[in-house]
Amino acid sequence: MPYQPEKRRADAAAFLSEKLGKPVGIVALNRLASGHSRETLMVKTDQSDQPEFVFRIEQGGVLGTSSEPEFRLLEALHGGPVPVPQPYWLEDDPQWFGFPFMVMEKVEGEGGMGYLADPERAQQILRIYVESMGGMHRYSPEELGLHYIGIPKDTREATLRQIEVWADRYRRYRYVKEPLLEEAILWLKKNVPEPKRPVRLIHGDLSAGNFILRDEKVVAHIDWEWSNLGDPMEDAAFFAYIKGRMFGPPEPILDLLREYEDFEIEGDELRYWEVFNYVKGCCSNIATLKVFDEGRNYGLNMVAIGTTGFLGFTTRTAQALRSS
Repeated sequence: MPYQPEKRRADAAAFLSEKLGKPVGIVALNRLASGHSRETLMVKTDQSDQPEFVFRIEQGGVLGTSSEPEFRLLEALHGGPVPVPQPYWLEDDPQWFGFPFMVMEKVEGEGGMGYLADPERAQQILRIYVESMGGMHRYSPEELGLHYIGIPKDTREATLRQIEVWADRYRRYRYVKEPLLEEAILWLKKNVPEPKRPVRLIHGDLSAGNFILRDEKVVAHIDWEWSNLGDPMEDAAFFAYIKGRMFGPPEPILDLLREYEDFEIEGDELRYWEVFNYVKGCCSNIATLKVFDEGRNYGLNMVAIGTTGFLGFTTRTAQALRSS
């Protein structure tokens, strides 16, 4: 179905009026262009006490995630040492927007990826962001109030859990068996690194656009749908080898990560997490083609992710396995 801004405005007004218990008018509604797993709307209202909200709307199971785990995590983290937006409501009734969604506060600051156009500014922000990553990985799940998730006994157990999470998504969304992925998943299970560091909160999708900056400080980490409790090497390798490439090649980013993380980022273990994250990319991207094919989301970006994106990650997986 094509994007219908007036219907979105009407749905946002009706939902907020019900939740706030009074008529709410929509002054402005902007749809963010970036992001594939959620449709994100910035909504400005006529309410002086609560003027702006962010709606994150599911898109039919894109990338195999749902809103509830992210919402519950934000509830647990908000007000603590890891900065996140305040979550307001979680809604699974399709009468609004047609899909489940969550609503949270709009954090004031600099978001998006426009700064990448200025290489000098991008390098300044990169350092600020990596420092914030290192800070996030220093807190235990207990300190962050994350007992409700079920804390793994060590990083080995956590990693095996995550392999099964992504293997399950692959099995649910594939059309045929992919021999390379079958082999890669077996390789990951066989070569799980021995525990070397404590279990930590993992963002799972650290990216140039997944934070809000204000006064040269990260004031909110956003887009937590891939979060888990596990080995922080997952985040380090994901950023260096995948999303951090927006800033430049992996080696300088790995050097910067080594400055701010309090664990070793080297050797065979680093290669393991490189393979893991490429497999994660394959297993998430494969979902988008089925979502498109089943009519749950007709965005052409779903086709691009499910074909070109998937093939790109399978190529990287094969290359990394060959050199492991």
